[in-house]
Amino acid sequence: MRVLFLFAIFICLVQENAGDVPPGIRDTICLLQNGHCRLFFCNAGEKKGDMCSSPWNKCCIPSKYRRG
Repeated sequence: MRVLFLFAIFICLVQENAGDVPPGIRDTICLLQNGHCRLFFCNAGEKKGDMCSSPWNKCCIPSKYRRG
């Protein structure tokens, strides 16, 4: 029961720290960078970018398109 409570608090904190960007906009930003939103891990040859709309998804950008 304690683990479930701590997990719920963690989820709330992650959602609060996501910033003030409206839902769905982060996915669009990722797509504009030629990236894909993937669950947890990026494929080989991709670099991890910012978070997508779901806190579990990461924006994976192919290495040849990454700036900076």
